[in-house]
Amino acid sequence: MRHEKIFFLLAIFQFLTVGVFSQAWHTTPDKWKEPRLYHTEFDRAYADRIVITKETAGRTDREKVMSANGAYWFSTMSPDTARPGPWSTDIFVFNERENLVRIRLKDHAGYEVTVHWINEKLIYVQFWLGRVLGICFIFDAETEKIIYKEMVNDGGIPFGQWREKAGAGK
Repeated sequence: MRHEKIFFLLAIFQFLTVGVFSQAWHTTPDKWKEPRLYHTEFDRAYADRIVITKETAGRTDREKVMSANGAYWFSTMSPDTARPGPWSTDIFVFNERENLVRIRLKDHAGYEVTVHWINEKLIYVQFWLGRVLGICFIFDAETEKIIYKEMVNDGGIPFGQWREKAGAGK
């Protein structure tokens, strides 16, 4: 039993190490001055974490964040992170139509969700699934569709592994 655990841990370490050093990087972590976030292609296994629906446009007491044109707005409804997670966050978008668009971010970590207007109609959203992996996307309020979506990764582990590799070569 003990040998199986050791083998399992070694296999995970090898998988993580090979993944870090074989990934196609724009700039490899050995050239970074400090850890950073980096983006990778969206993993379809996480597609169910973003759900877009329509809601009746009723009265809302939540804070409205207006777009640059002053016509559209969004508001967020954050989860109670004092309770056990994972959590879901709702973003409600008003775009001068009969219904609100609800973007539900499902089963995410308890970190802050980033939501802000890019311009008059585009909304940038970033949320974390755990400590090292998240999703970012751009939502078009007029077409009510996601027009861009990627995974966002915390570069702390790759940065450290590249530095260790460089130190071992000295």
